Amino acid sequence: MKEPIDVEWVKEQLTENKTKKVVGDSVIKLINAWNSLTDTTEANKKEIVAVFSKLSLSEAIVKDNPNEIWVDARPGDLKVADVVRVKANAFEGKSGQMHNGRKGRIVAVRYGDIIVKSNDNRQPILEGAHYSPHMLEKLIIK
Repeated sequence: MKEPIDVEWVKEQLTENKTKKVVGDSVIKLINAWNSLTDTTEANKKEIVAVFSKLSLSEAIVKDNPNEIWVDARPGDLKVADVVRVKANAFEGKSGQMHNGRKGRIVAVRYGDIIVKSNDNRQPILEGAHYSPHMLEKLIIK
């Protein structure tokens, strides 16, 4: 069973580090919500924080298949038919929720844009989405 985090200690930490008021107030709200969780075990705490911090920033949770190797895509190294994945943190906000972590096949390369059709069985299907190579990872076949 988890012990609650001392909110007074949190306030001291925020004050000592001259944290901006808006940030400090938000952290205190999150700590209060954290303290209200009743079924959080020590074993789950780090995973909860890791998943929350990714999702709260619209970053995709990407679980790699052990048979796949993903490497950062490089301009000039991508060609039609390559399988690519949008980096988990390529976009923010609604765009991040739509594109981050999506997989697809390159259908064209034009003027530095990589044009992809999704093939990950997620909705909506991304038909002809344009990406910079720096936003992508490429699947390397073992």
